[in-house]
Amino acid sequence: MGGGAAIIIWILVFFGIFYFLAIRPQRRQRQAHSQMVTMLKKGDEVVTIGGFYGTVSKIGDDWVEIEIAKRTKVRCLKRAISSITSIMEDEEEDEYIEASDDDVIEEADAEPVAEADEVAAAALEAPDPPQEPKA
Repeated sequence: MGGGAAIIIWILVFFGIFYFLAIRPQRRQRQAHSQMVTMLKKGDEVVTIGGFYGTVSKIGDDWVEIEIAKRTKVRCLKRAISSITSIMEDEEEDEYIEASDDDVIEEADAEPVAEADEVAAAALEAPDPPQEPKA
């Protein structure tokens, strides 16, 4: 009877591992996607799962109309929206950080390396011109 209980425990352990590695992250991803789709509004720049970039022009119950070019509109399902790009572009602009004076290395502080200078000088020298063949 002890062997049967051990098998059941191992099955439960493997199910727990599978739940935490596969089911739970997928559920979170699905929830985040549905939240993003509910946040869609007219004028948002989006990318579809097919790779089309466009601007949302109309929103229905389960569909979105996207303008992908001037006077070219496409209607697709809301679940076909991969991401909203207009929000991401604003966040990327905020990430620019200017270097502080401590991060800048001036040439006077840098130590010269003699071997690197010799290699660089040898690389800059022009090769000898070709000689005429002897006949």
